[in-house]
Amino acid sequence: MNLTGAPYGSPWEDWATWIDEMPVSVKLGMRCKEIERGRLVLVHEGGEWQNATGTAVHGGAIVAIADQGFGAVASTVLPEGVVPATATLTSDFLRPAFPPITFEAVVDRVGRTLVFVSVTVRDRDDKVCNEVRGTMVVDGSSRLARSHAG
Repeated sequence: MNLTGAPYGSPWEDWATWIDEMPVSVKLGMRCKEIERGRLVLVHEGGEWQNATGTAVHGGAIVAIADQGFGAVASTVLPEGVVPATATLTSDFLRPAFPPITFEAVVDRVGRTLVFVSVTVRDRDDKVCNEVRGTMVVDGSSRLARSHAG
């Protein structure tokens, strides 16, 4: 049973559509530009509510989009039915993020119960403006999802 809705076994274009159509993706104003096993690129063009100063994107929006990337990229390396959930997230803000912004999410390592993910955030001038790192737990959340599916 596929509890995540991820299009396992489908072409990568279907994965990009799945990510783009998630309600949180729509609300955050992001879209999937590239995706493959263990790597994806998200793009955010900016928006009225996400901009902190009318020009730079608010740090909270940056972290929310990066977190969305965590779950999506982790899903590309996990077996069907395993639901990733954010366990840790750290963010280093290096400079203001001026849109359009790209988020490159990469799976660094997959363990038995954790997936380690890094997201590099680049601004309109291709300058790194944020580095986000974290772990996704893949054991407890999956058991919980299965127990509520029944």
